[in-house]
This record gives sequence, C-alpha cells and structure tokens, in this order.
Amino acid sequence: MPYITVKVPAGVLGDEAKAALTNGICASAAECEQVPDDPKMRALCVVTIEEIAAGSRSFGGRDLSQMLVSFDAVVNIPKGILDDRSRARFVELLHQAVIDALPGEKRRITSSFIVNEIEDGTWGVSGSLWKLPDFAAASGYRHLQHLVVNR
Repeated sequence: MPYITVKVPAGVLGDEAKAALTNGICASAAECEQVPDDPKMRALCVVTIEEIAAGSRSFGGRDLSQMLVSFDAVVNIPKGILDDRSRARFVELLHQAVIDALPGEKRRITSSFIVNEIEDGTWGVSGSLWKLPDFAAASGYRHLQHLVVNR
C-alpha cells in the first residue's frame, strides 16, 4: 500500500506516457510487496505525478534539461513490508518503469527514489491508526498473511 509521489519535468510525459508510468509503478509495487492480482487490493497503490516547471530544477546550479530527463520519487510504505532484496528490486523496477514510459527519449534518463518506511502504528487510515496486520489484511501481502491469521 505505497503512496508514491513522482516529480517529472513538465511536458515530458503525455497522457499515454503518464498512464504507462503509473501502471509500471503499480506493477512494480505489486511484485515487490507480493500483492495478489486483485483489483481491490492493488487499488491501494496510490501514485501522484507532479510536473516541475522548466527552470525549476538544477544540478550543481546548472540547468541540464537539454542533456537529461530526471525523475524523482518519494515512496511511502509501511515498515516491515520490504526486506533488503525486495527494496532493491523495487527501486530497479521503478527505474525501468520510467525508462519504459519514455520510448525514443534521446536524453539520458535518470531517477532517484527515496523509500520512506513508516513506523508501525503511525500511518492513519480513515481516522484510525493502522499496524502491519491491518495493511496485510487490506493489501493481501502474500508473505505477511500469517499476521492476519494471528490477529
């Protein structure tokens, strides 16, 4: 059940590319979080795309937009869902989703993903604080179903 905010240069993604990026991100999350192929559970992956105006991003004080397209994202996810291997795979798949959304892009494509793992019991959902078993029940994480059974 990640909340992912992706910052992209304005005008780089058309509607099809935005859909491809969002779908790729959601597929990446589902694989790494071990979410079943259930639309209700997969709908809990929330992706927001924010466009950054030209000239609003610099690298070392320089505008490098003629040479590269840079995507930055913050992934908020409950702590305990990803281990080191799945976290590394998630970042790999997220970068691939960015590349796949931009076929034919001539500039270098870069990405930066910050994975924030939210401490158990500090994520509020519809007026209640949820713990890992609540997320496991709602999202169906295959590797964490033992938490649901033992609740």
